[in-house]
Amino acid sequence: MSGNEEQPEAERSGLRQYLSPLNVWALSLGCAVGWGAFVMPGTTFLPLAGPIGTAVGMAIGAFIMLVIGFNYHFLMNRYPDAGGTLTYSARVFGYDHGLLSAWFLMLVYIAIMWANATAIVLIVRNLFGDILQIGFHYQVAGYDVYCGEVLLTLAVILLSGATCMTSRHAAIRIQTVMAILLVCGVFLCTFFALCSGIRFKPHFADTGRSPVAQIANIVMLAPWAFVGFESVSHSTEGFAFSPKKTIHILTVALAAGALCYILLAVLAVSVLPEGYADWQDYIHALGDQEGLASFPVFYAAYSLLGQGGLAILGVTITAAIITGLIGNFIGASRLIYAMGRDGILPDWFAWSNEKGNPVNASRFLVAISIIVPFAGRAAIGWIVDVNTIGALIAYAYTSAAAYKAASSENNRFIRATGLAGAVISVLFFLYFMVPNIWTVSSLPTESYLILILWSVLGFVFFRYVFDHDRHERFGRSTAVWIALLFLIFFTSMLWFREATHDMTEQVLDDLNAYHVEELAEHGILIDEGDTAETASFMQQKMDEVNAGMGRNSWLQMLIIIVALLIMLSIYRLMMQRQKQMEIAKVEAEQSNRAKSTFLSNMSHDIRTPMNAIIGYTKLAEKEEDIPPKITEYLTKIEASSQHLLALINDVLDMSRIENGKMELEIAASDLIGALDDVRDLFSTQMKEKGIRYEVIMDGVTSRWVMCDTNRLNRVLLNLISNAYKFTPEGGSVTVTLAQQEETADDAAFTLSVRDTGMGMSPEFAATFFEAYSREKTASNIQGTGLGMAITKSIVDLMGGTIRVQSEQGKGSEFLIALRFPLAEDGSAAAEDVPDTEALQVDFSSRRLLLVDDNMVNREIASLILKDAGFLVDTAADGQEAVDRVAASAPGDYAAVLMDVQMPVMDGYEATKHIRALGNGQLSAIPVIAMTANAFAEDVQAARDAGMDGHIAKPIDIKQMMQTLAEVLREEAAKK
Repeated sequence: MSGNEEQPEAERSGLRQYLSPLNVWALSLGCAVGWGAFVMPGTTFLPLAGPIGTAVGMAIGAFIMLVIGFNYHFLMNRYPDAGGTLTYSARVFGYDHGLLSAWFLMLVYIAIMWANATAIVLIVRNLFGDILQIGFHYQVAGYDVYCGEVLLTLAVILLSGATCMTSRHAAIRIQTVMAILLVCGVFLCTFFALCSGIRFKPHFADTGRSPVAQIANIVMLAPWAFVGFESVSHSTEGFAFSPKKTIHILTVALAAGALCYILLAVLAVSVLPEGYADWQDYIHALGDQEGLASFPVFYAAYSLLGQGGLAILGVTITAAIITGLIGNFIGASRLIYAMGRDGILPDWFAWSNEKGNPVNASRFLVAISIIVPFAGRAAIGWIVDVNTIGALIAYAYTSAAAYKAASSENNRFIRATGLAGAVISVLFFLYFMVPNIWTVSSLPTESYLILILWSVLGFVFFRYVFDHDRHERFGRSTAVWIALLFLIFFTSMLWFREATHDMTEQVLDDLNAYHVEELAEHGILIDEGDTAETASFMQQKMDEVNAGMGRNSWLQMLIIIVALLIMLSIYRLMMQRQKQMEIAKVEAEQSNRAKSTFLSNMSHDIRTPMNAIIGYTKLAEKEEDIPPKITEYLTKIEASSQHLLALINDVLDMSRIENGKMELEIAASDLIGALDDVRDLFSTQMKEKGIRYEVIMDGVTSRWVMCDTNRLNRVLLNLISNAYKFTPEGGSVTVTLAQQEETADDAAFTLSVRDTGMGMSPEFAATFFEAYSREKTASNIQGTGLGMAITKSIVDLMGGTIRVQSEQGKGSEFLIALRFPLAEDGSAAAEDVPDTEALQVDFSSRRLLLVDDNMVNREIASLILKDAGFLVDTAADGQEAVDRVAASAPGDYAAVLMDVQMPVMDGYEATKHIRALGNGQLSAIPVIAMTANAFAEDVQAARDAGMDGHIAKPIDIKQMMQTLAEVLREEAAKK
C-alpha cells in the first residue's frame, strides 16, 4: 500500500472494489433517466411550461437535487457502507427510522425496475406494431395484456437478474455502455433537430399561468425526474476510488440527466405534422393522433432521419430502459442485502458469493418481479406514481441525518444543505400528496390506495421485525410509527376524496351523455314522461354514488381499524418488552454486582499465588552458579506465568467492559510515535519467525491528536500479535496508518493490519469479535478468545468502527476507522517527562515498613527491596502497622508499603489512622498500596484513602522501583 489519497480509501471497506468513477456515473444517470424521458415531453412537460419553461425548470430542478446530493456525498464519506439512507438513518436517528426509510425506498427501486421492464413492450408496440400480440389476451385497468408481450417482459427480467447475479463486472459494463449510448443517442437526434431549425415559439405554454409559475411546475417534478440518482449510495463499498470524488460524479450525472430531459423536449417541438401552426396546437391534439404522430419525440426522429432515426431512437430508448432496470436492480439488491446484514431481514438475504454479489437478495427481486408482466402496464403505472413519495421520504431522512451529523462536526455548509434538503423534501411531499395544491392532481386515485396498503404492510413488517429483534434495537421511537399511522390516515382521507371526485365526474359524464342523447332524439322540449324518466335515471346515478361512497367509507374505516390494531399490538409488545427489560435490568444489576465481587476476589486470590511464582522465579534467576537446564526451566516458568497473568487480565478487562466500567483517559498523543513503538516492539520476533514486517505511515500530517494512548496501544498490540500468531514463516504482516481527511478541529484516520496467514472461514469471521470466539482450526493457538472482543470494545469506546475481511488460506485484514480531535504538537512536553533512569534515587540505608498478612508475599517483597538497598521492617496487619509507625521517630521510615486486604485492620483503615496521628511528621509519611487489587477503581480508592501510590501484584520490579523513586523524590522536594 502506498500513501496516496485513493489507496487507503479503496481498502477502507475490506471488500473488493471494482467501480470506477465512470461506472458510478453510469449507475447514477441510468437510474434517473429512463423510458419516461422520451414520453413526458409531449404528455407533461410541454403542456405545463413549453420548451423554455421546461429547460429552465429542469435546470433548476437538477440544482435542487444536487443540494440533496451534497447530503448523500457527506454521509457516504462518513458511513461508507451498503444501505444508503437505511444506514444513515439508523446510525444517526436509530433503527426505527432506518427501517421506515428503507421500507419506502425499497418501493422506489422496485417500482422503477418494474416500469422499465414493462416499457420494452411499449417500444415494440410503437416500432413493430402487433408482432407480439399473440397467445392469450386479457385486460387490466383497460390495458391489453398479451402472451407474447408477457414472455418478452419475463425474458428481460430473468436476463437482467441473471446478469447481476452471476457477474457484477458484466452488469456494470453493460450499465456503463448503455448509459453512454443513451447520452450519445439523445445528443445525436437533437443535433439533427437543431440543424433543421427549432420551433420554440411560443416559449411558454398557454395555460393562463405566469412563466414563473410554469417553471415552478417543472421544478416540482424534479424528484420524479431524477429519482434514482442517489442509488450509488448503496454501492459505496465497491468504489475503487475515494468517496470524496462522489460529489463531482453526482454533479455530472445530474447535469447529463437534465440535458437529456431538456434536449428531448427540444426534439419534441422540432417537427410538426401538417396542419399545425405551432407546437402547442400539435401537443393539444395528441389525443387525436395515431401511430408515431402520437409520440412527438418518435415522430421528430422519424421525420428528421427516417428509419435510421427510428433505429437510433430505438437503441437510445432501449439503453435508457436497460440502465434503469440494471441500475435499480443493483440498488435494490444492495439495499435488501444491507437490511439482512443489519438484522432487519433474515440472515438469508445478507448472503453474498465469493465475488461479493448479494445473490439471495437478487433472487428475491427476480422472484417477486415474475408477476409483473401479468399485471399490465396501467397497474404498474399506479405503483410508479407512488415512488416519488418514497424517494422524498428517503431524501428527507438523508438530509436530516446530514444536518445532525454535520452539527456534531460544526460543518456549516452541510448543515445548510441538510436543512435545505429536508425543507425541500417536505414541500415536494406536500405537492405530490395533496391534490390541487398547484391546480394539478398529482397522484391517481389508485396510487393513493397503493400508498395506504404499502404503509399498512410496513406496520405488519415492523411487527415482524420487532418481534424477532434479539438486539433490542427497534421499538425505541414511537414517534416514527405514530408518523406512519398519521400518513395512513392522511392518505386514506385523500384517497376517499379523490375516489368520490372520480365517481362524481363519472356520474356527471353519464348524465350529460344521457341528456345529449335524449335531446337528439326528442328535441329541446321534454314532456312529463321524459322528465320522470330523467328523474329516475338521476336517482339511479345518485344511488350509485351513495353506494360507492359507502363502500369507500367502509374500506377506509377497515384500513384505519387494521392500522390501529397493528399499532396497538406493537405498543402492547413494546410495553411487555419494556417490563421484561426492567426486570432483566434489575437481575443484571444484581448479577453484575455479584460478578464484580467474585472477580474482585478472584483477582486478589489468583494474583497472590502468582506473585509468589513470579517473585521467586525472579529471585532464583539472580542466584549464582545456576545450571543451564535450571535457567531454562526458570525462563519457561516465567514465560508461562506472564501468559497466565495476561489471560487473567483479559478476563478481568472483559468483565469491566461488560459492566461499562472501562473509561478512556484522553490526552495529547503522538500517532506516529505509537506506530514507531509497535514497529520496534515486534521487529525482532517477526524477523526470528521469518515474517516480512512493515509499518507504513505515509501521508499522515496530523500526528498529534487527543486520544487514550494506552488503549490505542492495546488495540495495536492485540491486532499485531494476532497477525503474528496466525502468520506462518515466509508470510507478511503490514500495518498501515492513513489519514483520510482533516477539518479545523479533527481528523479521520484508517488503521489497517493485514497478514498473509491462515485466514478465517466466512462463518467464523461473522462472529470473530464476539467474546470467547475461537475457530476449531486454531485450537493449537493459545488464548482466551477475548483479545478481539476487547479490541472492538475499545474501538467502539473511541467512537470508531472495526471490520475484518478474511479468506481461508490467504490471510486477513483488519480495518479501523477513527476520528480524533487535533492536539497541539506535544513533542516538547514529551521531552520534559523524566525517564526511569532519571527517576532513580539512592535507596541504600532507607528503611521501609512492609505490611502484608501473607508470609510468602512479605518474604518475596523483602528480598526484592533488600536487593535494591533498602532496610526492611515488616508487619502482619494494619493495626500492627499503625502501632509501629506511631512508636517510631520521624525519619525512621522513608515510606510504608501497605497491603489492602488484611485481618484485624485493612490497609485503607490503617492509612487513615496513620494520617490521623498527632505528630505531623509521622502522619505525613508516604504510604504506597502494594496489593493484588489492580483495577482502576482500586488505584482511585488508594488515593481516596490518603495513599501516595499504588503497586499491583504480581510485583513488577521495574514498576515498583519507579513508583518508590517518584514518591521518595516528591517527599524530598517537600523538605
